Parts: sequence; C-alpha cells; structure tokens
Amino acid sequence: MKHIHIIAAALILLLIGGQAAAQIDRSQKPEPGPAPEASFPEFNETELDNGLKVFVINNPAQPVVTFRLLFRTGSEYDGDKSGVAGFTTDLLTSGTNSRSSLEFAREADLLGLSISASAADDQMSLNGSGLKKHMDKLLGLMTDALYNASFPEDELAKLKTQTLSGLKTIHRDPDAVMGRLQITVGYNVHPYANFQTEEDVNAITRDDLASFHSRFFVPNNASLAVVGDVTEDEILPVIRKYFGSWAKAPLPADDFTSPEPITGRTVHLVDLGKTQTQTAITVTTSSIERSNPDYIALSMMNSIIGGGFSGRLFANLRETHGFTYGAYSSVEARKNAGLWNASASVRRIATDSAFTQVIYEMERMRDESVDTEELEMHKQYASGRFLLGLESPTTIARMVQNIDLYDLPKDYYRNYVQNIMAVTPADVRRVARKYLDTDNIALLAVGDADVIAEPLAQFGDVHMYDADMQPVNAAVSLDVDMDAQSLIEKAIEAMGGRTTLEKIESRITEADVSIALGMGGEAEGTLKEIEMAPNKKYQLMTMAVDMGGGMQMLEFEEWIDGETAVVSQPMQPVTELSGEDLEKTLEDNIFNEMLHLNAPGVEVALTEKKKMEDRTVYVLNVKRKHSEKEMLIDANSFLLYGESETAETPQGPMTSVTRFSDYRAVDGVMLPFSLQTENPAMTLKATITSYTHNSDIDESTFTKQVN
Repeated sequence: MKHIHIIAAALILLLIGGQAAAQIDRSQKPEPGPAPEASFPEFNETELDNGLKVFVINNPAQPVVTFRLLFRTGSEYDGDKSGVAGFTTDLLTSGTNSRSSLEFAREADLLGLSISASAADDQMSLNGSGLKKHMDKLLGLMTDALYNASFPEDELAKLKTQTLSGLKTIHRDPDAVMGRLQITVGYNVHPYANFQTEEDVNAITRDDLASFHSRFFVPNNASLAVVGDVTEDEILPVIRKYFGSWAKAPLPADDFTSPEPITGRTVHLVDLGKTQTQTAITVTTSSIERSNPDYIALSMMNSIIGGGFSGRLFANLRETHGFTYGAYSSVEARKNAGLWNASASVRRIATDSAFTQVIYEMERMRDESVDTEELEMHKQYASGRFLLGLESPTTIARMVQNIDLYDLPKDYYRNYVQNIMAVTPADVRRVARKYLDTDNIALLAVGDADVIAEPLAQFGDVHMYDADMQPVNAAVSLDVDMDAQSLIEKAIEAMGGRTTLEKIESRITEADVSIALGMGGEAEGTLKEIEMAPNKKYQLMTMAVDMGGGMQMLEFEEWIDGETAVVSQPMQPVTELSGEDLEKTLEDNIFNEMLHLNAPGVEVALTEKKKMEDRTVYVLNVKRKHSEKEMLIDANSFLLYGESETAETPQGPMTSVTRFSDYRAVDGVMLPFSLQTENPAMTLKATITSYTHNSDIDESTFTKQVN
C-alpha cells in the first residue's frame, strides 16, 4: 500500500496536461503593438516662505479637486515604540479641538468629501478630494485635522483594541510572518526592519502621538500636490490662505545606520508547526534605493522573472513543476535602501525543490540574454499600466511628489514610457548580473520545520526564529539508545510479533483515494492492492479526473509476479519493465517488508533519534542496490510513522514523504488505516476501507502478458 505514489506519479502528468488543454494556446506569441504615447501632465512648482513645496497639476477634465499633503517622514522615525507613525495618521481625522470624530465625519459626508491619512516607512500623507465648489470646506477640514488633531484617549483605546486583535492572528498567518522575516533579515540594523508588537501597542500613549505630530508635521518637511481644474494663479492664494501661516520648525536628524548587505547563502526559518501543509518561501537579496538610475531596467528584469502570470517563476513553479498556485518577485526600492524578493507558497515537501528552481531562474537571467519579443511584451505591459494610472488624480499627485521625495529628475515621469521602451536585452542582463547575485542571498521559509528544516540545510546555515523574530535554537538530535537490529525487532513486535506476521502470506487492501496537485488539480477514486509473499503484487487504481473537457475515468494497473513487472497507464501502451527499473521494482515490493530488513543485500543503519511534530522518532536508513530510503519509527509505539524516499522522474529527482496513522489490529497485526503521501507535485490521501488476509488468490492475478 505504501507504494501507491509510484502509480500516482503518472496521474500528475495527465492532470497537468488536462489543465493545459483547457487553457489558452500560448504557442503563438502576439505581435507587439506600437509604443504607447506618454501623456504625463505638466505641473508647476512653488515653495512658500515656510518651506512648503506646492505642486499644481492642471487637469480641466476633473470635476473633483484632489489635495495630497506629503510628509518626508514615516515609521522609520517611530523610535522604540513601533507603530507611532501609523497611529498618528490613523487618529488624525478622529477628533480635533473643535470637532469630535463623528462631527468631523458628518461634515465631510454631507458634502461628499473624502479625507484620509496614511503612513508608510518613509512617508506619510493627508489626502482630501471633493468638488471644486466645496474646496474651501475641504481645506478647512483638512487643516483642522492638520493643526488641531486632539488624538482623543477613547479613540486611541479603540485603535489599540483593534490592533491587538489583529496582531493575535499574525502568529498563525504564514504570509504575515514572512513579511516580518523579510524585513528582519533584509534590513537588519535599519529601522525599516521594525514591526509592531503587542508590547509596542500597549506602550503607546496619547503624548507619543502628539509629540510625533508636533515634530514632523511641519511645512518644511512637507509637499502639497493639487490636481484638478485649477490654475496656479487661481489656487496659490487659496493655498497661502490655509497653509501660509503654518510655522516651520527644525527637523530631527536622519542618522540611521545603513542596512548591512546580505552576504553568503543563509537560510532563515520560522516554525509554525505541523498544521502548515504549505511553506511560504522567499529568496531575498539586497537591492537598490528608489533614486538609483538602474530602477527602470531592474523593474523590467523583475517583470520578466516574476511579474505575475507572464513571469518565468510562475511558469516554472506552477506550470512546469506544480509546486504552487503562483510565484512572483518584486523590487522593493525605498528611499534609503531596497530589497529584491521572489516569493511563493509551496507544498511543504517541495520547499527545497522550489528554492532550487528560484535560484535556477535567477541564474538564467544572469547567464542568458533575454529574448527581444519577451522583453517587448513586458515593456508594453509596463507602459500601458503606467498610462492607465494617470487616470487617477491621487496617482498623479503621488508621482509628482515622488520626484521631490526620492530626488528624481524633474522630467522623470514625463520620460518614463520612453525610458521603459528604451530598455534593451543587454540592459536587462547587465542589471541581473549586478543585482541577482545568487552567492549572496537569504532563503526565507515559514512553515513546518520538522519537514523542511533538514532539506534546507543544503543551502547554508539554518537560522531559526519564532513569529516575533526572536532567535530560537534549532531542534537537536537526541541520544540514540539502541542499535538498528534492536529497533527492527521492537517494530516487528509492535506490529504483532514475528510469528503472527509470518502466518500472513497474502493481503488484499482496498481504499478510497484522493489526489490534490500543487496548482489546483484534483482527482478522486479507489485503489485495490493484492499482495502475496515473497514479492508478488497486483495494483489497480481507478480515478475520476477532470481533463478539461469533463470528468473521465482513468485506470492505472501494475502486475509484479516476483520475476517480471508490467505497468499500464492511460493513453500509453502496456509496458514491461526491464533493467534497473525492473530490479528496483522487485526489491521495493517485498511483502511484510519489516521481516526482511536483515536479508542479504539490505543495509540498515539507525542514524538519528529526534523530535518530530508531536512525537519522538527513530530514523532508520534502509539501503538496497537500487534504492535508499528513511523509515521513521515512533519511539513510543514502535510502529512505522513515515517513510521518505527520493526517486528519479521525468521532472527530475522527486522526494516523496509518506505518513501512516490510525493503526488498528487486523488478525493480530497492527496496520494503518490512513496514509498521506506528499511530493513536490501532489498530495495523495488514502483511507483504507478493508484489509483481508490469506485469501485464496490465483497466481495468474500477478501476471500480465504484453503483446
């Protein structure tokens, strides 16, 4: 029964093929269209006497006027209480010296005004929009929040309660924990690495918010962008009326320590326990700040490798290998530092294989020139996305203010599309070789450490953390307190004893089976397995499979008579195995295997005793001429808990891990009634419906003639 994953591997290929048939034919690439016309609007820049920079973007087509007040400050200035900046903006419109939170909201809603505030790492903003005729009321409310925010204690208490509730869920959310792990490893000594904890929330006071507001919400630390049907001559008097008397003040020095670059290959792991059937993975490397002139070329390179459905990572990890639903990458370019990240959520047994493929795609970007058509497609997409963004007044305001915030050239966005379209394959390879250094990367994983920690050690030193990013010690091996032969005898005794097992000469197993693929395919069916000592077996798996045109019933059969082995798979001729394939199949299908681990040609070694999931297990290495595997034997019950084996497949080496559970006595023999096999491409679950021993079985059951 434990070998059903051999037949199931063929089903993987059929399911992948069936899904592909239902998708759009991608064999013909569409011809690229002409480069889109850039139309970034003109803008005027003025600086008031108090240091406030004002950008006016005239857009007569907009009936709404949008004001965006940007502060060149963010959560990097939180200090020793992470979250102060965010709390400050969250409460900015929640009450002033003259209006309660409810009164503020009612006045805005009455005239259809939108007023909000937000905070990021290196910027904060106060945004407002409304019809031009209500502009004075809009600015009155915005400046009341700006100058007179009262940060009411009751509103702060509500915000703390909501935040604490949200933080309680983070420890169970692999993506949220991965976000913490990325910045912890990537930004290390810089405040970009800070994140909010329950202790931070409880420590924040109203005085903290008021102090932050008074220090950083000053005009010489801000810019104001105005987008709408207004001219500079028309709007500047209005702006001076509301912002001209705003007093400037000295700003705290920016004396942050720069992040240490990622060097060498290291592994960083957070263990969320056995409930995690998937692993959140990220490959991260130090990258560029936003003002770097390589940003556009690097963005194009990133789009090719991980820019959504058309990215190489998506095609590799999802479509080729079936590890995941999707895989993506990003350029995280902040004001003072940056990271490049490639991320996915993969089935846990595929964790190391997925990392290998990400590294492969990084090296392919470095070593091979990008196809011109592939690059053209991504340039067209990026240009079109940019132009669509210009339909949003808030986006236009943000872009104009980015020029000031990140010290970009004044014509940066005016020439943006032109610069995108000018990127060449040589540019892409240049930035890939410069920034995708696979010798200096951090491999980040959040999942089940019992399954993934050991395979990840091949990439480098493994550093483990808890969900709050505090270092923890990796699990250590326990003292092995017996030898391999003693362990085997205890396992035989736990199963029912040698005498009882030797009386069992045949077994018929029937089971319900389900298979789930990494990219979403599913199949359900039944399995019947007939075994006879010493190494005869017949296996029939019948599966209902969605092949893209409806459900189809597929059958997989295998006949082993002790000397020959024959396999039948749908849409393929019946095949008789030969050579090494035959020899391996015969040695892998020994009936009552535990009784024969001392047979000639079998090498066994007790290599480890360790904590695993909710139990302690012995690790027994079993090596034969053509195969090698690990048997995990429960240190308490001495029943077989799991097996791990790596085999060659058309997709390359594939490790399968099987777990056995729900042991029950059948004719004096303890047998598992549930098993689950995982490999990088699929998860197979089998629920045993019956075991039958020593039936009258015709020898011809195990023989199949091949025409």
